Amino acid sequence: MKSKVISVLSLLVCLLCGCSNRQSDCTDFSIFPDYTDITVPYNIAPLNFDFYGEKSIKVQIQGAKTDFSCKSGNGKVRFPQNRWKRMLAEEKGNTLSVTITGANAKVLENFVWTVSEFPIDPFLSYRLIEPSYETWNHIVVVERNVENFDTRLLSNNNLTERSCMNCHISNGTNSSFFHVRGPKGGTVVNRNGRITKLNTRNDSVLTTSAYGAMSADGRYGVFTAAQIFMLDRSHRTKRVEVYDTNSDLVVVDFDKETITDCPAVKGPEYQETFPCFSADGRTIYFCRALHKEQPENTKQMHYSLCSIGFDPETGMMDNNVAVLADADLLNTSFNQPRVSPDGRFLVASMSDFGTFPIWHDECELVLFDLETGKMFPLAMTNSSNSESHHSWSGNSHWLVFASKRGDKVFGRIYIAYIDGKGEGYKAFVLPQKNPNVYNTTLKSYNMPEIYTTPEPYGARDIETYYKDVKSSNLTYLPYMSK
Repeated sequence: MKSKVISVLSLLVCLLCGCSNRQSDCTDFSIFPDYTDITVPYNIAPLNFDFYGEKSIKVQIQGAKTDFSCKSGNGKVRFPQNRWKRMLAEEKGNTLSVTITGANAKVLENFVWTVSEFPIDPFLSYRLIEPSYETWNHIVVVERNVENFDTRLLSNNNLTERSCMNCHISNGTNSSFFHVRGPKGGTVVNRNGRITKLNTRNDSVLTTSAYGAMSADGRYGVFTAAQIFMLDRSHRTKRVEVYDTNSDLVVVDFDKETITDCPAVKGPEYQETFPCFSADGRTIYFCRALHKEQPENTKQMHYSLCSIGFDPETGMMDNNVAVLADADLLNTSFNQPRVSPDGRFLVASMSDFGTFPIWHDECELVLFDLETGKMFPLAMTNSSNSESHHSWSGNSHWLVFASKRGDKVFGRIYIAYIDGKGEGYKAFVLPQKNPNVYNTTLKSYNMPEIYTTPEPYGARDIETYYKDVKSSNLTYLPYMSK
């Protein structure tokens, strides 16, 4: 799809007016988690919750084909999975009315669940990490089936000499990658069930690859080659700032095991980061800022949303950068663009400065309509805390992202419905068999990724690949214009 320059007027309206309509997260709700008045996929796991107030309650659910009730004597509501699955399947496209009553049939709470006819992709990966991010004594990458509560470990850094692990990214169907650092590490790539380990460091590029994305067919990966540093801060809710002193873009051909770049996204003048492919694979979207010395100028780093053409036949970028949204003009910073699988929309995070929005309370999700060139915040989806690391479901109707709404410290995974016009709906936290896990787990959930098929490996496989499999080196291809 041909990219259109985003309307500056629409951006200014967004910046001036967007926060006034953001979802409030300061209201006291009587159920935890807040599952009131939300739109859900018909294949989501049961929305179990705890009721705060009377302990002896009755929950009545009514819909076009449903009249279901259950009781609780301790305020804990746990729905039978089979009955729940059958109920949502019968009510696709309908609205369920949920009424909670107490003694003498007194109505204590009343809300609705709208059951979408669009399913969400069934598999979700996320990383569990210490919320401060300064250390990585124990990091795991988890795969969860969102249709139920089944989980398994994709990787565990206690099995890989406590090396850092990051950026598990999928093309949504049958290909994915993630980075395992450390002396025996590399980029683990899954393509249709075939696993390889690549060394993305090459003498002809800046450094090892970091943030990246895959093309829809799984052949190509586009990455940031960056020198990344962490700065500790004393602020209670802005404890860490991550920045890079230099960064370029590179493309890896997984078929030919080659790596290439181009002059337009290489060199010291600009710093490029967070690349992703368009749905048709012919455009790479990314974020770019003029180089400034850091960390002394980190607060002046404003990353614009940009694009560059890509030729899947040659594997080359076209050396011509277009600016879609000028961050300096708007005094903001864009990060983490991701394009919907249907090619219609792009969602990015937007914060005051820099490239590490996790600790920026002001960071929110904004949507670009790639057909009209308009941009607006996902007002009903955002909260007053950081939103980041979003991923699209395959039908382009569900957005999964990490949010620090609530306590501002621990990240949680939220799911939001996106309609055909790009409007985002109220988000809800990932359902758990026991929702109280969110009050007892001292780990942040971050970097969620949603996809259709389970990964063909587990933590023990990654241990073997780390310890016993040597990384394949990539051959550098110099830039060639058409």
